[in-house]
Amino acid sequence: MDNRTKELFKYDRIRKAKEVLLELFDVELCYLENNTNRKKEVIEARRFFIYYLNVELKIPYNRLKDYIKGLHHSTAMYQCKKLEDLLKIEKPLRNKYNKFLVLANDFDVLDTLLKIKRKQADYLNMEIRDLNTNLKNKLYENISKSKRNF
Repeated sequence: MDNRTKELFKYDRIRKAKEVLLELFDVELCYLENNTNRKKEVIEARRFFIYYLNVELKIPYNRLKDYIKGLHHSTAMYQCKKLEDLLKIEKPLRNKYNKFLVLANDFDVLDTLLKIKRKQADYLNMEIRDLNTNLKNKLYENISKSKRNF
């Protein structure tokens, strides 16, 4: 799988995770993506999201700020450690996180692959158009040169 394909898969997984968290915790997207709201359910949803990004998608702490505005890497580290500790001792929370994982990873792989193939086809078509244009230009240049030589 090339890097572009991996990025599309990651994007779809993040989008799906956000959708699941919004529904599971009944929070708004703006609160999940911004480190501003301190309500319990928002903090818990954001903690799940941070942990998911870091552990499941292997996004380093210092890059999590790209997904949650105002998040410092030290806060991300704390949230991951906190959730890890809570998952060890709180069975209901562990069940909720497992439910989240199942729902977040239940996206249509075929649809994602189709999107990837369409993007690849669009890119190839663009390259073919560019090559055709270059060939036509070269042909016209050659015709012009041969007319000048006569």
